[in-house]
Amino acid sequence: MSLEKKTQVFVVEPKDTAAAMKSGDLEVLATPALVSMIENTAKESIREHLTPEETTVGIEIQLQHLAPSAVGKQVICEVILEKFEKSIFSFQFKALVDGQLITSGTHKRARVNKEKFLQKMN
Repeated sequence: MSLEKKTQVFVVEPKDTAAAMKSGDLEVLATPALVSMIENTAKESIREHLTPEETTVGIEIQLQHLAPSAVGKQVICEVILEKFEKSIFSFQFKALVDGQLITSGTHKRARVNKEKFLQKMN
């Protein structure tokens, strides 16, 4: 299962800006929106390895947000599954806009049973 790669393309929408998300004041791609794009790409990349009763949850992310991205721009997110150990999926990732690297880092997701995980809230 190692070194599996998944790429997804997202378009920066007004709701994805730092101003809209209140994480900043500018009409540029917000870091929290970028994190969501990366997490979604990672989640989708391993869907086929899960049973219908399972899902994954993000447990760790480390990134550098290197450049601003305007509304309307395409963000190409790429994740590579590097390791799976004890129900933890470990990824390297990067994202590009117009060929420019805007982020890179690492992300981990844990495989969980949906019902058991939700029971932990009670």
